Amino acid sequence: MSTPMGTASELPLDPRWRRAVNAVLVTWTVGLVLAEVVLQVATGAAVLLAVLLRVGGRLRLPSDVRAYVGASVGLCLWQAVSPAVALLTGAAEAWPRGARYGQVLDSVAGAAAACVGAAGVPWLLLAGVLAGGWLVAALLGMFQNRVRWSVELPAFLKLNLGRLHENFGTEESPRYAAGGFFSHRLRFAHGAIAALGPALAVLGGAEHARRRVLAGAVVMGMLLSIYNAFARAALGAALLVSVVALLLLVQGSARKVGLALLFALVAVVSMSPAWRARMEKALGNLYGGEREHAMVVGWSLVREHPLTGVGFGNHKPAALATQDETGITDLLATDSHNLWLTVWAETGLVGLLLTLAVHGFLGRALIRRYREGSLAATGALLSWVGFHILAMVHYLPFHSSVYLSFSLVWGLGLCEGSERLRGGAARPALDALTEAPGAAPYPRAPPGAEASNTRR
Repeated sequence: MSTPMGTASELPLDPRWRRAVNAVLVTWTVGLVLAEVVLQVATGAAVLLAVLLRVGGRLRLPSDVRAYVGASVGLCLWQAVSPAVALLTGAAEAWPRGARYGQVLDSVAGAAAACVGAAGVPWLLLAGVLAGGWLVAALLGMFQNRVRWSVELPAFLKLNLGRLHENFGTEESPRYAAGGFFSHRLRFAHGAIAALGPALAVLGGAEHARRRVLAGAVVMGMLLSIYNAFARAALGAALLVSVVALLLLVQGSARKVGLALLFALVAVVSMSPAWRARMEKALGNLYGGEREHAMVVGWSLVREHPLTGVGFGNHKPAALATQDETGITDLLATDSHNLWLTVWAETGLVGLLLTLAVHGFLGRALIRRYREGSLAATGALLSWVGFHILAMVHYLPFHSSVYLSFSLVWGLGLCEGSERLRGGAARPALDALTEAPGAAPYPRAPPGAEASNTRR
């Protein structure tokens, strides 16, 4: 039943290690739906476990995963020292605030997930938690969209209830922002893009019809959640990722039905007065609006400090220092509303090159495993595509809940997949793009073969 993939096989570990890894991965998956603090606790535990496995000599990873882990560690270290470099060079006047600086750990989250996942992943348990959690979150979002949320939330969750009171409709027919358990519509909607990839992969590649039906329900729930959150970029990214998944993984009438459903969703969006108003503002926001304003200020920071940047976490104080000249507001100063521009402004050319290396190594490793037939890698690759679509207009690492959601999916995609896609027929489009003329193809799984999975 097994055809070896180029990924790490399960490590021969004591059962206590495996239980610890399972607990961390399940907690992390719960955090994708429930709360940012759960994600942060699980990430910290994963990093600690990964370090212990490495120090104890128990960790064995393929070369492409090692490259991704090495680049991630390098980026994290540079982010950690960049504020000190900025202070020494005069690019910054103070150390960044603690909460923002603490996000350096997020940079190694995906690498940590890949490392601990080498001990074995409880695939069906994680899939069940993710599917059940997102279906409940989608139902909660439907309620929040129609009813003004009035339940007071615990203070330690640090959730802004006002986020659920934003009305994108009219006084007569209000449509409130839906934020799910996060009570923040953008965290809710952007996190959905991370989880959408695995759901689409199961929908297009699972062998069992019941799993495909459940995956389809989860996909529709996520799309509905994004719709109810009035997140324009997230909805566009979700639609594009869904189209890519249909073209790569589905054929025949199923593909036509899927595309028809997506067109129906677009029609529903166009008929919604609230959404029409949102879309009309989108172009103005990019050209001459708030996003362009933030990007212009980001470019000014890059021009002043191109090599070392203003220090990780220092974008806001550096941008506000130009307020008299640029008129930047407190809200817009948080980042440049673009991943690459913000990275360059904060961590300079060094940080930009390291970030390029991280995503380059990650993309290459995921494509390799996708072509070998890994279902987990297929979902992670779709999420990676969605991340970079969103990254054109958002700096996603600003919200740890969003970035850590993507990181878990990416890390699991580098582990041994739970099952294989059917043969090679579902992958001709990407194969044509990734195989150079005359190059030897990666090994293929025979029709019907599945990856080894001893932890079902």
